[in-house]
Amino acid sequence: MRSIHSSRLLIFGLLFVFVQAAVSLGYGQYILPLYLMDILAPAISLGVVIQVIRAHTGPQKGFWLLIGTALFCEMTAQLIWGSYEWIWQTEAPDIGIADIFWVSQSLIYLVAFYGWVRSGEKNRYLLDSMILVVSLAVVSWEFLIKPIYQGDENLDLITISVDLIYPITSLLMVFILTCWLLNGERRMSRRTMRMLAIGCLSYMSGDTLYMLLIDIHSLDSLEPWIDTFWTGAAFCMAVAGLRSLSGKPGTAGAEGRVGRVIRFSVPYIGLLLLIGILVFYRLTTDVFVWGLTLTVLLVLVRQIHFLTEREMLNDKLRQSLRRLERIASCDSLTGLLNRRVFELELEGKLSGPGQEPVAVLYFDLDKFKPINDNHGHRTGDLLLQAVAERLSSLQKDGISMARLGGDEFAIAVPLSSLGSLERLQELSEAVVQLLSKPYRLEEVTLRTSPSVGIALYPQDARTMPDLLDAADQAMYEAKRRGGRGFAFYRGG
Repeated sequence: MRSIHSSRLLIFGLLFVFVQAAVSLGYGQYILPLYLMDILAPAISLGVVIQVIRAHTGPQKGFWLLIGTALFCEMTAQLIWGSYEWIWQTEAPDIGIADIFWVSQSLIYLVAFYGWVRSGEKNRYLLDSMILVVSLAVVSWEFLIKPIYQGDENLDLITISVDLIYPITSLLMVFILTCWLLNGERRMSRRTMRMLAIGCLSYMSGDTLYMLLIDIHSLDSLEPWIDTFWTGAAFCMAVAGLRSLSGKPGTAGAEGRVGRVIRFSVPYIGLLLLIGILVFYRLTTDVFVWGLTLTVLLVLVRQIHFLTEREMLNDKLRQSLRRLERIASCDSLTGLLNRRVFELELEGKLSGPGQEPVAVLYFDLDKFKPINDNHGHRTGDLLLQAVAERLSSLQKDGISMARLGGDEFAIAVPLSSLGSLERLQELSEAVVQLLSKPYRLEEVTLRTSPSVGIALYPQDARTMPDLLDAADQAMYEAKRRGGRGFAFYRGG
């Protein structure tokens, strides 16, 4: 239903603009119907946008609230400006109260569009916009405004300066909308963004034509016709609002090479324009030199900002990769190595240079099943985590520790890092003593002990699976001896 309403409003707006343009060209001056149409267009659009604001929530509600405020300022400005002619019977001043509302309208539009950009964390747009605006302002001054101003002493520079605010802010809005599309803005539907872009272009066209034809060339007969651009822009904003209610947000697609080139090239268009003027026109006026210098500085700041952002993203990527590697290599409960990674590391130790002797300590916890049955799996998990924490205190370079599954753990250590079999026995005794101490888990105190089986490479086994199997058999030999101790593999 809302999509039908937006279509009807679009058709109505087109007819409205067509009638206004026809009347404007036919009379060549303002008449009461034209004043009323200038007021009605933003008033009707404001009424539509108010309904849009009520229907939205979250960031979009704030965005459309600003759009509605801008339309209110436009309606108020038109009402004040028209009142000079039809109520106060006097000519409207070049700079008056109406201009305060018009300038406010332009600035509010800019705040709305840039605020939406900021909410999407697109932080480079401010610098991009400044680069483009500075360069275009310099070019406009040197080749458009300055030549006419120098040739006409009666030209009001203050009026032109105020009128320049309108096309500049409109240009900024168009630029930000372009950046939305180039940088993958997908929070609004394409149909909504298309109408917003057309509205911004219409505002910019009307503002630019007014400055050129009315302020500079004094073609006052065209002033009513120029109003049709602002009328059409107001209806575009209202249609965009209705389409934002019915249109689904876009989906991010893969960005092609052309899109990436355009996206990164847009901020440098202004700089290339000024450099081209410097090369071909040899222009060295103060305004041009300062404008070129400021543009270069802004480009450098943007580049530094871009490189800083990229470095931050690289840091986040490296941190994410480390987290993923840890998740993939560690047991999720205890933080020790998981079985797969432990076996890979053990395989690496066995196939290392010089065929260095390696010892494997394989053990589980005595009476772990009764603990799980009597106190619950949560207590069992807490016990396994406490065991892993105690084992970590024995961690040294070259030693691999893992939870193989259930309550089974393993330690792989090159004998060269210990120095002798006696040191291996000391390590085994330390494991038994450390893990046999009482565990205080929440409100429960538990006692358990490990039964440690020890197998040596290469004398007990020459492959990784056989070495683990030999250590496993030695563990059961330790259990047969009553547990709470360790046993070496004796063959069998």
